[in-house]
Amino acid sequence: MTDPQTVIDNIVSGLKPLAIAVNRAWWDAAVSGDADAYSRLTDLRDALDRYWADDQRFNQLETLHAAPPDDRLLARSIELLYLKALPRRVEPELSRRINALSSDVERLFSTYQPLYQGEPRLFGYMEETLKRERDPAKLEEAYEATKAVGPALASQLHELVELRNEAARELGFPDFYHMRLKLEEQDPDDVARFLENVEADTAQPFADTKAEVDDRLSNRFRIKPTELMPWHYQDPFFQDPPDVFEADLDEVYESADLISVAERFFTGIGLPVSHVLARSSLHEAVGKDPHAFATDIDREGDVRILLNLRPNERWMGTTLHELGHAVYDDGIAPELPWELRQPAHTLTTEAIAMLFGRLSRSTEWLQEMALIDSDLAARLAGPAAKELRSAMLFSARWIQVMAHFERAMYAQPNQDLNALWWRLVERFQGLTPPPRPAGAADYGAKIHVVAAPVYYHNYLYGECFASQIDARLNTEVLSGEVTYVGNKDVGAWLTEHIFRPGAGSHYDELARAATGEAVGSKAFGEQFLVGRAA
Repeated sequence: MTDPQTVIDNIVSGLKPLAIAVNRAWWDAAVSGDADAYSRLTDLRDALDRYWADDQRFNQLETLHAAPPDDRLLARSIELLYLKALPRRVEPELSRRINALSSDVERLFSTYQPLYQGEPRLFGYMEETLKRERDPAKLEEAYEATKAVGPALASQLHELVELRNEAARELGFPDFYHMRLKLEEQDPDDVARFLENVEADTAQPFADTKAEVDDRLSNRFRIKPTELMPWHYQDPFFQDPPDVFEADLDEVYESADLISVAERFFTGIGLPVSHVLARSSLHEAVGKDPHAFATDIDREGDVRILLNLRPNERWMGTTLHELGHAVYDDGIAPELPWELRQPAHTLTTEAIAMLFGRLSRSTEWLQEMALIDSDLAARLAGPAAKELRSAMLFSARWIQVMAHFERAMYAQPNQDLNALWWRLVERFQGLTPPPRPAGAADYGAKIHVVAAPVYYHNYLYGECFASQIDARLNTEVLSGEVTYVGNKDVGAWLTEHIFRPGAGSHYDELARAATGEAVGSKAFGEQFLVGRAA
């Protein structure tokens, strides 16, 4: 057989331009919402699938995967390329149908504008309406407007779920959920145990915090706590706490230049981002993807973020979050083979994003960044810390909804999915299911269900790994300092221990080397459930 390195080099030489073309087309589609851009994206995804489907190419890769070489990085390249190739080993027509339908629902979701008070609105407007409105009728109307995209794509989403399952079964997996985890080097039973542990650990702290939130909201709306409906909680999915702790952080950020603040912060810790921001898309536009993400177009320096900025705490945190992804991508060792120039795993890049995203609620960070003075910092310290802890708790419970929903949806796609959704919302978030109109598909209003399937559990792993990293930074780097601000040793430590290794090892191996233990929930519990300072 040909030398293994030569085989891999040949595979990557054909793969690289196709992958870059797909990334550029995806960016163009997300930024514009243009139908032709989405059509081009579909064509390129088909071309990438055809490349992987080549029998000779796959057989060479499969042979190497069965007997990997001693060279650690070469063996890792073989493993990751094999896991990318395997799901493409399905009937070509099935792949084409999945790609076409995926592009259709992604475009529908990204270009959809909720109708509120008789006018089409940008999603950012709806988020602010839910946060600021006090009229219960208008709140309910705004909430329902954010859910209206679900029925518009429910039938296509159901077909896509069935097609994904069909592809998974062709490859010997019970369903798409199990296939996705295995291809991401995660064991479904391990993920289930992790979720169970976090569910148990957060149950009482969440119940206590939500009781306090319910008490404050019931006073605000002059109703009984039992009469609270999902629209009273200021967030379409109750994944973030309502503004009841009097931290008033939106007011702090209202007059701030969020991009300038973020750029100054990252430069101060030795991770400059001006080159990333220069090629990014930062502001709202009709047709543009209404959410946020970071992407590495070519693994050779073209890293970008997409935002839909509004001057509030949510978008300050999101800006820090997405730039966290970006500095990770930007810090991967360029001498690594191209196929290893990516984060060790989805959860490791989410950990870095969350590590930085949390800072928007830190009064110490706000003061160090000269956004508030010492008097205001002292006044806000307690409320902001409570808000951050609540955010971690509510996020942990919300992520459970998503993870359990997708597992059950792919196991039984023909069940009443909206009823399943609300059973899980009630179980994990303690919300009272409201009366639902005929054809409601509230689960379809979450973009990850549509466009990033079986992804969401990685946010919870990411929060946990972020706490491990933060604990290690406090021990090894900060030396008693309260924040990361202006400390270039923070950027240097992250670059050396997290970024530069890229995908050269499994995420647990990376975690052990960087923090002394595999990814787990212990540090998260110590930080947010039993009171270690945030």
